[in-house]
Amino acid sequence: MALKTPITNLDFFGIKNQLKDYLKAEPSGHFKDFDFEGSNMSVLLDVLAYNTYQNNFYTNMAISEMFLDTAQMENSVVSHAKELNYLPRSAKSAKAVVNVLIKRPSETASTIVIPTDTRFTTTHQGERFNFFTNQTFIARKQGDGTFLAEGVEIFEGELISEAFFVSGPRKSIRLLNQDIDTDSIRVFDNYDEPLDRTEYVFRSDIFGVEPNDAVFYIEPSFDGTYEILFGNNRFGRTPPENTQVTVFYRVTNGVEANGSCKFSTTFTANTTVSFTQAATGGAERETLDDIRFYAPRSIQIQERAVTERDYEVLLKQRFNEIKDISVFGGDELDPPRYGKVAIAVNIDGGLSDVAIRNYDNYLRDKTPVGIQPIFLPPEYLYVNLNVDVYYSRKQTSQSADEIEQIVRNILRQYNTASLGKFGATLEISRVSSLIDDSSIAIRSNTIEATPYILYTPDLGVRSNPVFDFGARLESPCRFSIANQTESYYSFIRSDTFTYKGSSALFEDNGLGS
Repeated sequence: MALKTPITNLDFFGIKNQLKDYLKAEPSGHFKDFDFEGSNMSVLLDVLAYNTYQNNFYTNMAISEMFLDTAQMENSVVSHAKELNYLPRSAKSAKAVVNVLIKRPSETASTIVIPTDTRFTTTHQGERFNFFTNQTFIARKQGDGTFLAEGVEIFEGELISEAFFVSGPRKSIRLLNQDIDTDSIRVFDNYDEPLDRTEYVFRSDIFGVEPNDAVFYIEPSFDGTYEILFGNNRFGRTPPENTQVTVFYRVTNGVEANGSCKFSTTFTANTTVSFTQAATGGAERETLDDIRFYAPRSIQIQERAVTERDYEVLLKQRFNEIKDISVFGGDELDPPRYGKVAIAVNIDGGLSDVAIRNYDNYLRDKTPVGIQPIFLPPEYLYVNLNVDVYYSRKQTSQSADEIEQIVRNILRQYNTASLGKFGATLEISRVSSLIDDSSIAIRSNTIEATPYILYTPDLGVRSNPVFDFGARLESPCRFSIANQTESYYSFIRSDTFTYKGSSALFEDNGLGS
């Protein structure tokens, strides 16, 4: 018989009360005046309510895990991403660029080879890290008994190898470590037999893959691990049955090695290592929130950069050191540069030539023919806030200095959360509200915001700098002989500087000069 009182409540006590209401309204009238709290019936209702509550909870969780945007468990999120052919970003090794100087006066050869997997060591913030080369570099003779290799790229981590025998209908192997940098994975069969050794190359798609091509694919597996898959003799070759496959990769410490800059190596005696780029780019695995955001969008762009959004998703997904990115057409530059796509990249340490080269190489086969990306450093517009806070001494025991520190912390938090991206807008009303809510003693506040651009001229060099504030500038009162400077306020003024022993500043006359 159907319930006349439907169970719509998800709360335990609500479910129990609904069961009571049903029994009291039962047509036979047997439970109309029944004492549900003072009998064994209460225990039975507890069991029924608990069972209903548990089923509700389980059903809600199970249904939530069926969709990418509501799933909470890592394995569920990764499984949905796999359906979209999306490979969640692994942990990434910090990369440094160094120059290696070898003193070997008696050496007659013109070059010295620095092989793949050469170890470099460093100590950063009290911890020791190992870095390795991922390719061969050549140190060339300089004429004074020294050999120099410039631009040597080294990556943080520990080198790990795993050996497997591939068998069965599904040609795949599951790697054991979670903190793998998937960029470092190298796969060989018959590694111990150089004449029969085959190296497999990573592919992210099957386009152009021939049946005999030695390629491998990477899939996310359970519990944060990764799985190596081989072709089926249609899109890539299948390793022969019972062939030993050896996989090499780096296990990385992620962000912990960022900033490392003092390196040494035991590759050979009398070797000096100097850095040209401190270690950057180390990162943890992609978060679940990022997977939810990027997985649906990756299926849209299909590894091709056509729209502005495509460039942003591809670069941000591939290069974890990018904090923010803005893409626009070259026709919007001044002067216009047609046939170009301008990409402004914000990364820690500034945009280097090495980073530009890496980004350009990555996009080379993903952009339309005839469209060339150009990379620009970000232009920063800063704002100076003059904040007056009014508070009641009767409402707090805190001093004025403590109230000031609270307000400064609010401003720092707002800056970090809201102003670190391209196109961010400073919302004065929002800041004012946050300050008012930070302490019960604060009654009100006023904020005066002044935008400014940082510029340090080179002394003794004639220059004509141009500053763009991105908005029309208005002066409250122009300069005139009548009022002199009492009520005059300039469009633009500089910070103070010392000129011929006196404090001075530049400002305009309200008319553009």
